[in-house]
Amino acid sequence: MTVIRNKFDFEIGYLIKSPCRECERLEDIPECVDDCEIIDNIQSTLVGAVSSSKSHATAESFTVSMQDSKK
Repeated sequence: MTVIRNKFDFEIGYLIKSPCRECERLEDIPECVDDCEIIDNIQSTLVGAVSSSKSHATAESFTVSMQDSKK
């Protein structure tokens, strides 16, 4: 049986520079993003990543209800 698992963010690596900075279509930003193969590949890789860090700060150890904010 083959087990497929998501990769951790540290296994994928880090994006150190935006691919848009040296793009031929720089003047078309942000309209060109939907048609960009490079951005599409980056997003496809990152969507399967599992974060290796906490998703909240230590001080945020509780849940805030959005219903209470409407009062």
